[in-house]
Amino acid sequence: MTNNDEAPPQEVFFRMSGTGTAIWEIKRPQKVVLDLVQRNVFHGELLDIGCGIADNAIYIAQHTNDVHITAIDMVEKAIEVARQKAEENQV
Repeated sequence: MTNNDEAPPQEVFFRMSGTGTAIWEIKRPQKVVLDLVQRNVFHGELLDIGCGIADNAIYIAQHTNDVHITAIDMVEKAIEVARQKAEENQV
């Protein structure tokens, strides 16, 4: 997103999400997720609301046992990318 983009913030968000160019798509799990996985806190059912391109959900699925993850997002393009990544990672 550039400073000269005069579109409303939600329009910019929906346009950029899932493209790989958004600053919030860091292409790795967040540090707090890494720490929580290391502490073995995830068990049972997990709901990832606003999963984006699913880096956190995929990491959790790959590094935990006995966890069933449902990941959702409002941005269709992000969900498409998340599904593709999940299939590639066999989770």
